[in-house]
Amino acid sequence: MLTRQELALATEEVLVSGSRPAASLIWADGGTVRTPSLSLLPADLFAERVRGAWRPLGPSDVLTNLHSCERLRPDHHFFNRFAAASGAACLPLGPLPDGAQDAWLDFFARTGVTALSAPPETVARLAGAAGAGRPLPWLRTLLLGGTLHDTTSDSLLSDRFPYTQVWRLYGTPATGVAGQHGPHCLTGLYHPLPHQHVEVVDGRVLVTTLDARRDPPLIRYATEERAEYASCVCGAAGPAIRLLGPADPHFRLHGRGVSARELVDSALATGEVTAAQVAVGRGQRVQLRVLLAPGVPDDHYTHDWIRYQVLESRLSLPAFVLDQPEVFDVVSVERLDGTSALAADEF
Repeated sequence: MLTRQELALATEEVLVSGSRPAASLIWADGGTVRTPSLSLLPADLFAERVRGAWRPLGPSDVLTNLHSCERLRPDHHFFNRFAAASGAACLPLGPLPDGAQDAWLDFFARTGVTALSAPPETVARLAGAAGAGRPLPWLRTLLLGGTLHDTTSDSLLSDRFPYTQVWRLYGTPATGVAGQHGPHCLTGLYHPLPHQHVEVVDGRVLVTTLDARRDPPLIRYATEERAEYASCVCGAAGPAIRLLGPADPHFRLHGRGVSARELVDSALATGEVTAAQVAVGRGQRVQLRVLLAPGVPDDHYTHDWIRYQVLESRLSLPAFVLDQPEVFDVVSVERLDGTSALAADEF
């Protein structure tokens, strides 16, 4: 199996040698600015190959892309490319602006928008608006996921967007998109895309990219996702996989895979912490629980400084985390639960 560390080393060697066979884009699957975990994907992000098996858009569609260009994540670029490959028009807006949501939704309706691609936190805002009496009758198609994993429930989407077809993708920044889910697929099931060979070995997802443009080659890359083989009722050929969640010590934050071990190591590197542990709470909130070193003041200034140091250099966290203390908080404790980087309890 190819580990993330081995892929990062091979990618660094390709970049230094200058031997890339085709134009590529560089993405981050974790790590920090000092110790990045980088990968290379072709400039088209396999959009044409994905389009061959997953067809939510056509020439009559106008797609608004609400993914942001954040922290070396490919989703914004992918959906722009995918819309072009589908013959659709694309409005690459980025994040839905705060404080003017209704005005922008009116703008989408007047512009003839028929489809949206959006990250989980934006989908939650749209679902909240629909629940508060702001329906979106013009929205025919909702595209979720990409190299993040959107687990917004099908029941919520069908309740808030009853006339909208929901299409999903699954992947990682290292593999690119690897599986597709159509509106007739069972909940949680994904079908491997033709340019990706997907295996489940000992409960872990392994991905091999079947495209010569991938350099370095991706052969049996071990993702941090747990899964099992399953059957789907949609009629697609071949087995599907059911995603079961990230493998310890990884967790999801608004669809992005995050390593609790890396966060703990970053906290220890500040010199102000002797031990740390990550806890994930309801509502997509995270606590970094720390044992402060002797003599370090236990006050909000120290907590804010540790938070800033831990988050600032990370490559796999969404940019909005830095600006929202309620999403990611540092908490001083007197003891930690066990030795795992990821706490077993919720808060």
